[in-house]
Amino acid sequence: MHTPSARSRRFVMRRLGAALAAAFLSLPPLQALAQDYPDKPVKIVVGFAPGGTNDIVARLLAAKLQEKLKQTFIVENKAGANSAIGNDFVAKAAADGYTLLVSSSGGLTTNPVLMKNLPYDPVRDYEPISLLGSFPLVVTVASSMPVKSFADLVQFSKKTKDGRLDNGTPTTSFVLVAETISATAGVKFNHILYRGSGPVVAGVLGGEIQTGVLDSPAVIQQVKGGKLKALAVTTARRSAALPDVPTIAELGYPGYDAAIWTAFMAPKGTPLPVLGKLRTAVGEILKDKDMVDKMHALGMDPGDADAAALSRRIAGDIARWTQVAKSANIQPE
Repeated sequence: MHTPSARSRRFVMRRLGAALAAAFLSLPPLQALAQDYPDKPVKIVVGFAPGGTNDIVARLLAAKLQEKLKQTFIVENKAGANSAIGNDFVAKAAADGYTLLVSSSGGLTTNPVLMKNLPYDPVRDYEPISLLGSFPLVVTVASSMPVKSFADLVQFSKKTKDGRLDNGTPTTSFVLVAETISATAGVKFNHILYRGSGPVVAGVLGGEIQTGVLDSPAVIQQVKGGKLKALAVTTARRSAALPDVPTIAELGYPGYDAAIWTAFMAPKGTPLPVLGKLRTAVGEILKDKDMVDKMHALGMDPGDADAAALSRRIAGDIARWTQVAKSANIQPE
């Protein structure tokens, strides 16, 4: 058997070392990428107009990320099509960590159920960074309405002309939550679409509609001011911002839980070191007392940076809302 000489072995090792070095230098410097990111302003896209829950949370997050990562984070609103315009913009953006998304659960889990020809896929087109927070919808009526409790509302609905209440809604995701209330408690709704939660509140106060099943940040001030009655919340636990308002589960419907949530996402293919840096930073921010207090004031429970759990939640919620829509005979449009 031929045995290579020590000299030839050294030659081979030098050639192999040079080849490995060249290959290493041709790869993206991942460690350097993580250290340098972000080295220019970062855009956070929100698929709704300014002033709503997702916009408020995005701006709180942007300020905290700017402070922590020493770079500018800018919130850009791309409203329209129940957030599909903004979500699609980020799905098709460069996967470099400089265009990110704050999305409602509706944009990620009910748009696929209720919208035909959705231009993005919530499972395939994004990298999850963090669940930012979850919050209840609140079953509200005007203070002048002759009901004092959720049980009263159920009975009141049965006495209306067609056995239904006119319910204002700003988004189809809220329609699906309201339909879970219908299936659970028997109260029926005619859903009337408005351009936002604020107009729904105005509609309830003005007597145009009878109920608003709305995001807690949109109704807290009106409830505390005595203009709206909050009859129940849709989460399994009471809201920190509305601690006196019972859950639907407490009112005789055990197991009921229909939370709305907000997530932080990146385009698919964003480098892992960038995702890691963002997940670490956001995880720390969501434990920061100032951030927790501000989110509680909005009626939100802070989330976490468990990306795998967020992926499972998205898939699970899509399956749940598909079944709710089927049971309610709601067709994609």
